[in-house]
Amino acid sequence: PYGSVLWPAASAVSEYITHDSFWKNDDPSQKPTLLELGTGTGLVALSASASNKYSSILATDYETVPLKLLNAAYQLNQNQQDGDNDGNPMTTPITTSLFDICDLSIPLPPADIVCAADILYEKSTGIALAKRTIEALERGSRVVIGCSPGRPGRPAFLEELGRLRSNMKDANFVDVEGTTCTGERNSLICGKGSTSVSDEPEMLLVALMDLTPDCLD
Repeated sequence: PYGSVLWPAASAVSEYITHDSFWKNDDPSQKPTLLELGTGTGLVALSASASNKYSSILATDYETVPLKLLNAAYQLNQNQQDGDNDGNPMTTPITTSLFDICDLSIPLPPADIVCAADILYEKSTGIALAKRTIEALERGSRVVIGCSPGRPGRPAFLEELGRLRSNMKDANFVDVEGTTCTGERNSLICGKGSTSVSDEPEMLLVALMDLTPDCLD
């Protein structure tokens, strides 16, 4: 189960979408909504919640276990935090839902921002994410995708994205600074020689793509 452990792209996406420069609006009270695809360990959703920069957060996964763990983690964080002067929590609530990006018969849930971190494990997932990316952009959502080194689904994702929209602008990954992860990984999901895991955290370049609807023009 890939989503049972943390991977580098989750940290990179978390930092990216919670940075002050990510979402600019003349009215600070107008916060965007966030949809995360393949939440896994839930780091991206939890970071977005703690930043309080979003009006709502929907974290999805095709398995129930990650969603249960995320709900438990969110409640634990809530219990350890103080509220504002009126006793209200100073975080954005997280809603969870089962959602399989490969089941194209089910529409993508609505959101201003759609993000995904480290879900390009297989060719089929890469193709499905490309289709979901176009779906999100066509309805007006901004899409942020993070990918750790060596993911086999990334070439299929880029190929399908180009096939669907050959004239897309800026549909490329750029390298951003991230960090490796520590801890044991099953050899089936992290083969020998993987650069994503190390005994101590180290700097690692992580691929990031940020697409806005105008890239389809």
